[in-house]
Amino acid sequence: MQLTIPPYLQKGDTIAIAAPARSISMEQMQKGIDYIESKGFKIYLHPLIFEIENQMAGNEAIRAELFNELLRNTEIKAIWCARGGYGSAKMIDLIDFNLLAQNPKWICGFSDVTVLLNHIISNCNMACLHSSMPIFMNEKEGLEYIEVCNAYDSMLAFLEGNSYGFDFTKNEKINNTDFEGLVIGGNLSVLMSIIGSKSETNWKDKILFIEDLDEYYYHIDRMMLALKRSGKLSHIKALLVGSFISMHDHTIPFGSNVKQIVTNYCKDYNYPVIFDINVGHHLQNLALPFGINAKYTNGNLTFVTS
Repeated sequence: MQLTIPPYLQKGDTIAIAAPARSISMEQMQKGIDYIESKGFKIYLHPLIFEIENQMAGNEAIRAELFNELLRNTEIKAIWCARGGYGSAKMIDLIDFNLLAQNPKWICGFSDVTVLLNHIISNCNMACLHSSMPIFMNEKEGLEYIEVCNAYDSMLAFLEGNSYGFDFTKNEKINNTDFEGLVIGGNLSVLMSIIGSKSETNWKDKILFIEDLDEYYYHIDRMMLALKRSGKLSHIKALLVGSFISMHDHTIPFGSNVKQIVTNYCKDYNYPVIFDINVGHHLQNLALPFGINAKYTNGNLTFVTS
């Protein structure tokens, strides 16, 4: 069932930046802000966004107050999270999500923002956008800059309601059959951290997307084992595997890479698994809408944006 889709944006609309997790500076966001403004959108920065308490952008009350003010502001059409790190889950229960229901708008980001995206789907029945964030253009030049531009362009293309999809014809796959459903998921470690909480999303008959960063292979194996033993892997429609960047091993190798680990835990199921999709902790992190109906045929995944 399709969830509520917030209004799509038009040139001249305002996108606010939030800081639900780690602290952020203007210098770290300036290039990203300049790029979005060059595309015809306004950027709004609330003064509270620059608060600092240890690693985080202020304490939980301050971060939630900022988010609530952005939800309340009817001039703001999308909220773009500045960065990940850690902290979104620590303040999420202080957010008044009734404000989002009264004034639907796009919530965008990834990594630690996985908490927010899943909470919005499960508690607000509203679509949201897994996307790159402002910090990723910081100090980038040349090809790296172009890759982040591609990520931002994909985010804006979807936010404007343009036809949107992925070409997976060359990706490695298991059980390559057609499928259709709502995409959910996000960072695997964060998904594991919210299981059993009210931020957890129902995975049944969904297209699950996972990605991760800076983990040991045995950690990935442990998480996939837990998902299989709990039955969560047995009821999904398909699995999309994004980037798993900067993985670690020990002196005595674990013996399996991420593809091998995922394949091992999904081998008893008949649903499709698609590897190496261009979403996750790399610079060209293409936008992936969550809670929007997706259809996969002939190697292409397309989204219904109306």
